[in-house]
Amino acid sequence: MKKQPGKPKFNFEQLKAAAASTDIEVRAKAFAEYFEMFNEFPSYLYDNTHGIDAVLLKTVEKMKSDPETNEKVRAGIESLLNRLPSSQIS
Repeated sequence: MKKQPGKPKFNFEQLKAAAASTDIEVRAKAFAEYFEMFNEFPSYLYDNTHGIDAVLLKTVEKMKSDPETNEKVRAGIESLLNRLPSSQIS
């Protein structure tokens, strides 16, 4: 019996490295891939206790402004922004 190829295995260390990248394109790509796998964004990698983390906000704003971003991802971004504290950027 042949083994069917499955989904690529999730690599948390790669995600953390990409989320910490100074390159917004790297972060946006990692966020999009994570969203495709888990139907959410990795906001837990950032301290959003006192407001939305500035790096997280810049990343989702970049994705939101990209005409290539599909409607499902846009809806996910809106959901994320609505649930995080928005009174200030941390």
